[in-house]
Amino acid sequence: MRIELISEAERLPVLLSEVRDFLKISHPDEDAMIAGYIRAATGACENFIGRKLIAQKWQLILNDWGNSGEIQIPLSPVLAIDKMEYWNGTSFQEIAAGDYLLDNTSYQAKILPDATSQWPEPDRNVAGIQIVVSAGFGEGQNDVPHDIRLGILHWVAAAYEGAGFGDNQTLFMAEKLWQPYRRMVL
Repeated sequence: MRIELISEAERLPVLLSEVRDFLKISHPDEDAMIAGYIRAATGACENFIGRKLIAQKWQLILNDWGNSGEIQIPLSPVLAIDKMEYWNGTSFQEIAAGDYLLDNTSYQAKILPDATSQWPEPDRNVAGIQIVVSAGFGEGQNDVPHDIRLGILHWVAAAYEGAGFGDNQTLFMAEKLWQPYRRMVL
């Protein structure tokens, strides 16, 4: 399976004004730098917890449906399956939404064929299946849990202070706030 980002999140999980208030900065002189820190903190948080924060679209490219017929989605949380297609001779053919089920209540989200349907076999052995998935807590910053947002503010503060990340208590606070949302691989 190959995973490609189609469209990034349109918003960040915290606003520039929230960061300025948190850092007690009243001037806009460092806005570009702070915005960069917010993007870096967002990436650090997503990597740490193993989840996407604000809705973004990803494409999964598969060779086949696998032995079990269940397609494990390596993204979390999954908001929706936007499109499923398989190669049908000369072009991709869309699979109707009623022909599959999204199980996003399990720890690992998965797609299953409907009880009355079977997966159609793609007419090529490589990259014959494409699935577009929306992943994230929601469309805006208010959809992201408060503790995660607060952790991002602490991470930005640590970067702004310029201290080494290795011994920075502010960074440790960010990770403590993110910890309950961390996906673990067993």
